[in-house]
Amino acid sequence: MEDFTPDQRTGIIRSYCNMAQALNEYQVVHWPELSHEQHLDLNAYQNSLLNRAQDLQTLASRPAFVDVTEMAERIQQATADAQSSLKHIHNLPLALNVGAITVALAAYVARANLRGIQTALRELSELLLLEKKAE
Repeated sequence: MEDFTPDQRTGIIRSYCNMAQALNEYQVVHWPELSHEQHLDLNAYQNSLLNRAQDLQTLASRPAFVDVTEMAERIQQATADAQSSLKHIHNLPLALNVGAITVALAAYVARANLRGIQTALRELSELLLLEKKAE
């Protein structure tokens, strides 16, 4: 089992921060369409991603994996895909689910929960396919 390298950690931290920013931008663009509860959910997703980024930065969380390089790449690609999708999603529940699953992914990564990571990656992939079909 290996820890993420400093460069891998930096990439994942950047991915989490970029996703939090994308959620904020989505929230601003769709502000009048969102209910009070949806605003709270989006705020919670942003905070959670930023907290996971800080945990990696401060080494409060030091997840270890067998193939750390592949894992880092999959995490970064998934969060980049989720971030990109928010620019095109008009379906509010779908966008909220993308945010929620990205947060779940970050939580599973922090705990090095491989089964949870695989589930979150699969669910995120399925959501992004739904988004593409809706276009």
